[in-house]
Amino acid sequence: MIPEQQQGITEEEKELILIEELSQKLEGLYKDMEQIRRENLLFESYIMRNSKDLQREDEAEDKNKKTRKKNQPVDKKTMQLTNEEKYEIAQFESDTLKKNIEEGRIRSDQILETLRAILEETDKAITEIRKDAFDFQREILFAGENTRTGKIEAERIEKYFKEKLAQKDAQIEKYKQKKANIEQQITKTSNQIQKKEEMGDDLKFIDFHQLQIENKKYVKQIDEKNKKLLGLKIATGKISSVLIEERNQLQNEIDQCNTLIQEIDDKNKKIAKTQEQTKKVKTQIASLTEKKKKFAIQLEQVNNATNEDIPKAMTYVLQKRKEEELVYKIRNTNRKIEIAELAYQKACKSLGLNPIQQ
Repeated sequence: MIPEQQQGITEEEKELILIEELSQKLEGLYKDMEQIRRENLLFESYIMRNSKDLQREDEAEDKNKKTRKKNQPVDKKTMQLTNEEKYEIAQFESDTLKKNIEEGRIRSDQILETLRAILEETDKAITEIRKDAFDFQREILFAGENTRTGKIEAERIEKYFKEKLAQKDAQIEKYKQKKANIEQQITKTSNQIQKKEEMGDDLKFIDFHQLQIENKKYVKQIDEKNKKLLGLKIATGKISSVLIEERNQLQNEIDQCNTLIQEIDDKNKKIAKTQEQTKKVKTQIASLTEKKKKFAIQLEQVNNATNEDIPKAMTYVLQKRKEEELVYKIRNTNRKIEIAELAYQKACKSLGLNPIQQ
């Protein structure tokens, strides 16, 4: 069957099949080479880490070779690593890397804590320097100036620095006491740890089981507390958002209230101005009314006068002109009164007031 299939295959198809097989073999060789390269890197790292121990082993092996016979053939299998030896090397390298990573993490945490302490100390120093500068400016530059001479008093400066030195001495004593207390706590804790390490072998299984039970209990309590804390945080967030909204609404109400107060003040000013103008118009109306009455009396007297009382022609012309001027003024005044009344009514309507009936 196979020869019949091979007879049905052309030369080009055979070449393609051969090329595909060679490609698969080449890909397999690449994978093997990559694996060998990684193994070589692993072995080089192992050799570099254990160069001294391997050097001692090589010296011992050289001594053993000298004792062998020269014609004795060397077994090539002894020069190759077994799978167990490869596994041990890989496991050793893995443990070493984990150890290095853990040590690096510990060193990083220590450096981070040191930097945090330095940063905190620097912030405190900056705060103290700013406070000292503010105190010096307040007590010496401003309050220490002599009003008569315009210069700063030396006694005040000396007193200021003496007080500062006394404060620093008290602070140093406080730090010394704190340091002594911390050293005592460290010594006490070290002794407790040492006692626990010495008594660690005497720890029985029952005690260890009891500690495990207590640990689970405390872990459960911690989880419950964390859940409660999470719920409180969520509630606090909601309350904070509601408080922010209420504050914004209160601010809007305050702004609207201020706007209304300003509008009320403006309207009150307009009312006062309108009332003042109304008083002036009323005064003018009363004056013009009085003049109108006088003019009506004079006109009635003129109409009732006899021929003897009739004035001369020139006097009549002058009086007639004066009469026309007075009539013109009365018309203008009446027109102004009507315009003022309309303006007054319009102003009262815009301000929401009832116009005063005259």
